[in-house]
This record gives sequence, C-alpha cells and structure tokens, in this order.
Amino acid sequence: MYIDVARDTNKDAYKKEVLEYVASIAEFATDAWQKEVSNLWKTIVETECFRDCLTMKKGINAGHMNRYTVTNIVCRLQNMGVYNKDVSMLTLHLCLEKTDKRNKFYQSSGNYSLNRDAKILLKQLLKRV
Repeated sequence: MYIDVARDTNKDAYKKEVLEYVASIAEFATDAWQKEVSNLWKTIVETECFRDCLTMKKGINAGHMNRYTVTNIVCRLQNMGVYNKDVSMLTLHLCLEKTDKRNKFYQSSGNYSLNRDAKILLKQLLKRV
C-alpha cells in the first residue's frame, strides 16, 4: 500500500514565518532603523537570492523557514547597526524563540551562512539608509 502525503503547497509560506518570527525583536532596532526594520525584512524575504538560505531543504520542515539562517542574519544585522549592539545576541535569540534558554538554533546558527548574492545584496540594502 502506498499513501501519498500531500505537502504544504504554498511555496511562500516561509516568508510569513520569517516576518512573524523577527517581528518579536523589532523593538531592539536602533533609532536609525526603528521605522525601516520591517521593510528591510520584507525586502529580504521577497528577494529571490535569499530563498535558498531562508528555507529548509530536507525533512518534514522542507520549504519552511530556516531558523538557523534567520538567526545568522539577525546577528549580521546587529553587527551592521540595525539592532542595538548593547543588547546581546543571546537576548535577541531568546526573544525570537520565546524561550528562556538558548537552543540548537542559536548554537548552530554560525553553520548556516548566506550565499554570495545574498551577502552582497544585504550590504547594498544597508547602504540605502
């Protein structure tokens, strides 16, 4: 007997997941980015070169948000001045995950990097403001 389990056919589901996930840390944006941080994330999720980075490739979570990479991007954005540097990355992570202790997404986020085009575009996006 063969049972075909239908997967989520919405290829853009990860976009909504990312935007909801990072909304919890908007309050930590620097004054210069306070009004623009949500637009920055919208641009990131709408840009094709980020798609491969922001989605899980295998397993039951394939096609959904890659929390490792989002955490990695948050760290990059903090280093580039989008999020306050006086707030620790761990604090940002705890708010993202709505937990009181670090987990695998924090500990392994450095293993998930952006592709070359995404890195270049991210730098260009940050030069606009």
